[in-house]
Amino acid sequence: MSESTNMTDVNEVQHMFLQVESSDAVCILNIAGHPYRLRELIYMMIENGCRVMKTTADQFNVFSYDKETVEVFDYLTSIIKAKFV
Repeated sequence: MSESTNMTDVNEVQHMFLQVESSDAVCILNIAGHPYRLRELIYMMIENGCRVMKTTADQFNVFSYDKETVEVFDYLTSIIKAKFV
């Protein structure tokens, strides 16, 4: 399937790992959702002053953190796990 077909398919789910840095926190997000919704989420984070970088599952698994992981869901996007420093 081409990328344009994937983007218009309402059932398309994209999965990625993101490292997000703000002035007071650093976290790695394990997220899944429709590609348009994930783009919207990333743009919102950047507009709010966060630095967002794509990372890997390996980085997520070895990311050291001292706070609990959280699970957040809405009907368009699932933040499966977030690890905070």
